[in-house]
Amino acid sequence: MDNGNGASMRISRCLVERERRKHMKCLFTKLSSLLPIQQTKMSVPEMVDQATAYVKELQGRLEQHKGTKVQLERTCEMRKRKRMIRPVLNVRDLGYNLEVNLITGLNVEFALSDFINILQEEGADILSATCHHAGDKAIYTILCQAIYPRIGIETSSVHERLKSLIC
Repeated sequence: MDNGNGASMRISRCLVERERRKHMKCLFTKLSSLLPIQQTKMSVPEMVDQATAYVKELQGRLEQHKGTKVQLERTCEMRKRKRMIRPVLNVRDLGYNLEVNLITGLNVEFALSDFINILQEEGADILSATCHHAGDKAIYTILCQAIYPRIGIETSSVHERLKSLIC
């Protein structure tokens, strides 16, 4: 009886070992399918080495992408803060002269030449135009005078037309 029992235990161990090898083969096949395309068939140790190197490469890429994400989030946040600065337009009538002041965020895109064209269309001659950057703001000042002092410059019309450019 001992002989029969020992033989059945040996067969049982062989079956367990065979199942273990099949399972390991299945796992290595899955691992191989997850690796970048290989030109030749690899041994198990080579496959494990390549898998380890590939995982490290992916970890490096992940860290790089995390850094890019943080940088993009900061850039986006800065742009949002800059967008919050609403343009402020002030047009002052100084008799025959007119002073136009505009404060905007640096992200506001407009052409200063459009402002000047409107002023000229309204009968103004440009005396000076300046731009000053302070932090995240741009401050524009345009000083002009009426081409025809008797007619003058219609301040409310100028204000509405200039306001339409920035809003």
